[in-house]
Amino acid sequence: MACSSPNVYNDLNVSSPIVQSEYELGIAFGGGGVRGFMHLGVIKALEEAGIKADVVSGTSAGSIAATLYASGMSFEEMAVAIENIGMFDIADFVLSSKGLVNGKSLSDWVNAQVAYDDLADMPIPVAVTATNMTTHKTVIIRSGNPGKAVQTSSTIPGVFLPVEHLGDILIDGGIFSVVPVYTARKLGAKKVIAVDIYCANQTKPGASASKLTLAVFRMQSCRLSQQELESADVVIAPLYEPAGSAAFDDKEKAIEAGYIATMAVITQIRSGLN
Repeated sequence: MACSSPNVYNDLNVSSPIVQSEYELGIAFGGGGVRGFMHLGVIKALEEAGIKADVVSGTSAGSIAATLYASGMSFEEMAVAIENIGMFDIADFVLSSKGLVNGKSLSDWVNAQVAYDDLADMPIPVAVTATNMTTHKTVIIRSGNPGKAVQTSSTIPGVFLPVEHLGDILIDGGIFSVVPVYTARKLGAKKVIAVDIYCANQTKPGASASKLTLAVFRMQSCRLSQQELESADVVIAPLYEPAGSAAFDDKEKAIEAGYIATMAVITQIRSGLN
């Protein structure tokens, strides 16, 4: 473990976007921690079907998928990027009363994968969400350093050190918006595919205090996001629950789950675009 360093990111553009044009299709990649590998299976199935998003949004783990996708990376390139990734590659554990993980390793990893220094410069319009603990509202990040934006969106409270932005405290976007459907529509998407890797498969929790606490947090976030999720034109919901940190060793299972769930609704997606 190392000493922590403050995450002060005043250069991020945290604002509501103004829709200047309409786009046919948006994908909203949902949060879900280590379940995020399922997003790659979704991308693989859509890529094989020739279905490409015009805009993308992401929350927490979904912000990673959205950012890589928006940068123009193919499924194969993403698969290579995560092939040998382990927890310690993206989790820089620290000694701090504010959290267990600093978050900068995740930021650095994302920046090493994409060829852009600013979200706004990416070929596909992208936005990631975070939660402002000062205003108690969801905020949308449209521009700024990609890694810092992803880190901010993925700042799980109590685990990651919070991000400071112009005096405000920013944490995980999944608090109010587990699957950022509204954000995709604010980007101009007429049709939105929601990728839910967190809420559709809430399993019975264990009886320990920590497992019950996590289950309650999950249940509350999903309830708060239910109306937003149901507003999507199509929902892809892989039915796979990884076993904690072991998910880094089960990436292939997660990818396959995302692929199967997407293929199950591919006809619905096609008909909605015609």
